[in-house]
This record gives sequence, structure tokens and C-alpha cells, in this order.
Amino acid sequence: MERSEGRRGVAVNDGVFWQGGDPRWDAVRCITPLTRTVRADVCVVGGGFTGLWSALSLKKLAGELDVVLLEQTYCGHGASGRNGGWLNAWDDILPTLTGLYGPSDALAVLDLSHRSLSDLTQVVSDGAIDCDLAMGGGLIVATSEAQLGGVRETVAAMEAAGRGSRVKLLSAEEARQMSGISEATGGYLLEHAGSVQPALLAQGLRRLVEAAGVQVFEASPMVKLHREAPAVVDTLAGSVVADQVILACGSWLARVSELRRTLFIIPTHVIATEPCEGDLDALGWTHGRPFADARTAVHYAQRTADHRMVFGRGGGRLGFAGRIIPEHFQDRRETREIAADMRRMLPRLESARIDWAWGGPIDRSQHGMPWVGVIGRHRNIHYGVGYAGNGVVPSHVIGRTLASMTLGVDDDYSRSPLVSDPPSYLPIEPIRSAGARLVRGAVIRCEEREDAGRVPDPASRVLRRALSLSLPKGVQVAPLAERVARMTTVAGRREGGGAQGADGHGRAFDSTTGSGGSDA
Repeated sequence: MERSEGRRGVAVNDGVFWQGGDPRWDAVRCITPLTRTVRADVCVVGGGFTGLWSALSLKKLAGELDVVLLEQTYCGHGASGRNGGWLNAWDDILPTLTGLYGPSDALAVLDLSHRSLSDLTQVVSDGAIDCDLAMGGGLIVATSEAQLGGVRETVAAMEAAGRGSRVKLLSAEEARQMSGISEATGGYLLEHAGSVQPALLAQGLRRLVEAAGVQVFEASPMVKLHREAPAVVDTLAGSVVADQVILACGSWLARVSELRRTLFIIPTHVIATEPCEGDLDALGWTHGRPFADARTAVHYAQRTADHRMVFGRGGGRLGFAGRIIPEHFQDRRETREIAADMRRMLPRLESARIDWAWGGPIDRSQHGMPWVGVIGRHRNIHYGVGYAGNGVVPSHVIGRTLASMTLGVDDDYSRSPLVSDPPSYLPIEPIRSAGARLVRGAVIRCEEREDAGRVPDPASRVLRRALSLSLPKGVQVAPLAERVARMTTVAGRREGGGAQGADGHGRAFDSTTGSGGSDA
């Protein structure tokens, strides 16, 4: 749909630039749906990065396997084809990894992410995937004094772990010069990072998967999963009977009964400007060096190969009980706010026309990291989920891990702490949605005050910390509500204490719900 308001914050085109705006995108030209019953060794459900990397890894590990991949629309339609195009390992969240897994396992996970970054770039090169991959570093910028704590913590953790050469601490002046943001207070450069045209990467991986001998059926959504041995995956017009199943459906996994209370489903929204080469040159932006700020409600951006600014932000309207709602894909209010954020941070782009606007749902675990697990009494249904908005490289880690787990291979991937039961469980509705909205409001209030150089109120600071609260499976919701209430009351009695800086490690807004639709 086209409109004529691109200079007022409403996009000219409602759609994904990576797909509708790039003439190289051609992934929907030859869709083949499943219309019969087929037998397979492994059925992969989901044609995004996780499913594609899983299928490709399976064939590399065991070329004789009969692998079928099902996709509900077309490969790359979901988060894999509509994200911001960041390419990075987990250097920016080493403190989080250490807190979750301990120092030794944290470094093992970090090194797996670097191995995946290297493997991904090698596959792109060897497979001649035309996806604008460029490795110019990744720029993380603090835009308030409160955000500097997280920046310094990350750099210090990398140095202490002997990985200091992978990050470069930036002064306020250096951050301003590289980002063009006058409010920058500091930051760091991830040396091993870059950007990609994500939809073209998905398109290229689909081609390689088919060339490896995987049968790909699109326009074939899973409507029923029979947890038997062998398992059966029903689609609208056919079925796959498989010894092993990999569920790689991203946010749609919140519909699986065993995972209903393990996931937040949150939106993120993105805009793309008209080509504005001169303005981006003047701002110091280069292709292949993406940007993110250090907020919880993170802003992220990249300069595209055709000199557009692609600029996004985590957050937006929440669906009750984790439902994926139309506003996750198109939300004019969010588009206007993101355009205003871009123009406030980068006034030189004030007159740049907004050509494209889109959004999509994100799957987030309570602790902000993806994990690989198994469901069903026969333990033959594997899944990987929980990317929290940073999934281009991590999806390779998870896809490769899923392949090892499916085949029973004992290696660094199958032994990693990413293989686990669900890390936590969320409250039942309506407590979950009400709490999510409270926490989201608190995060927004805190970061707005910190951006203005002010200290957030105590209650909002405490509610922001409630992002980390979770429940064991089956625990009643009352203790959580009482805990938050007690924390808020105690905080209200305190004075001073300073501002609580945003941790800057998440790559998406951290509040919403966890399920929707009928159980699979």
C-alpha cells in the first residue's frame, strides 16, 4: 500500500524494504505447498534462519538424511527477513553470559558465537549469496550518562576475559564523530561485527538448502503436531511423518502448549528512508558498520548498500496472552514515533522521506538468551527459541546445536549451556499482561528521565528491575505480585542512591506476554 506522507513520519510504502524494495528479492516466485503425506528422517518446521541453518547443518553432518522443511508462508517472511541486519557475536553481552552460565561456560558460549559468525560469512562467500554482507564493526553508543555504566561493564568484562582486542572503548567525542549523535556520551566499537541484507541472506540459504537435497514446502503451516514415535506434522493439505522434528518457528512457538509460559512476544518496528548518500556521509555513517544505542528499548540502524537509513526500535503494542496481532506488523503510531526519534537523534535527516515502514514479533526468553530444548515423552521433538531481537548470528549457533541434538552428536554445541529446560516460567494471564505493561511504562519513564539527565523515580527503577523476575513452573502468581509490591514500597521509602543505568545488553524491548492461538 502506498501513501504520500513520507516526510511527515508516515511511510510511503507499508511493507518490508528488504523484500518489496530490493529488486534482487525473488523468494516467492516458486512456492511449492505440501499436498500429500511424506516420510522423512527429520522434519524442520520453520523457514527462517533457525530452520534453514538447522536443515543445512543436518545435511553437512549426515548427508544421507532425508530432511523436509515446512514454512507457513515463504522462507524469510518472519523475523529473519525483516530485522535490522546486525551481524555480531555475543561480545556485547558477556556480563550477561557470565551471570547466567558462570565464567567458564560464558566464554565457551561466546566462542561458539564467534565460530558461527565465521561460519556464516564463509557460507555466504562459498555459496555466492548476494546479501550486501560487510564487516565494518558494530557501533554501540550511550546517549545518556546513565547508559555509560553498561558500556564500561562490557568493555571491562571483555578485557578481563582476555578478549579485549574485540572491543574498542570510545570517548564521547569519538562516539559523536562515528554516530553523528550530538548527545553521545561514549560507547564502544565491536571489531568483529557488520551488517547484512537479511531477506537476501534467507533467500540465499533457501537456495543452498535445496541444493543440499532438502525438500522445501512453503505455504504449508503446521496445524497439528502429533507427539508420537515417529512424530507426525500435519499441514493444511498434507502431513510429514518423521523420526525427529525440529521446531524453528520463532514467535509462533508461543502457541506450543509446553512453551506457552516461557516466552514474551514483543514487537519491533523499522523504517527505511529514501536514499540520502550525502547526509549519511556528512554524519560519518558507513555501510557495514551498524549502530545501536545502549537503551533497553533499543534503537538500532544501518546504512544500506544503496545509501538509505534503516532505523528501528524495540517495543510497541502487546497482544494479550502472547498473541501475534496485526499491530506487530504495521503500527502507524510506532512509525511516527520512530521517525521522530531518528530525526531527534540525527537532525540532518529531518527532511529525509520515509519510504518504507514495517514491523514484526520477536520471541524473548525471560533471561534474554535463546535456548535449545526437547518436548514430548519420546524426546524426539526439538526446538530453539528466545532470541530477544538479536538472531542473525545466534540463529546459526542454535541451528547448529539443534542439528547436533537431533543426531545425538556429542560436541561443543550439544554440551553447551544453551541446551536446557526452559530457563523460567511466566505468570498466568491476566497477571502477565498487566505486569508487562507496568514494567514497560517504567522502562520508558526511566529512560526518558535519564536521557534528560534526571534521576528516575524509585518506583519506576524498581519496576524496571522486575524485568528479571520469573516463576518456576506451577508456582502461584501471588508471591510474584507481592514481591514486586514489596520492592516498590521499600524503594519509595528510600532516598538517593543515584540513577540505575540501563544495562545496554538487550537488543529488544523487554516486556510482554507469552502465548497465543490454539495449542500445537
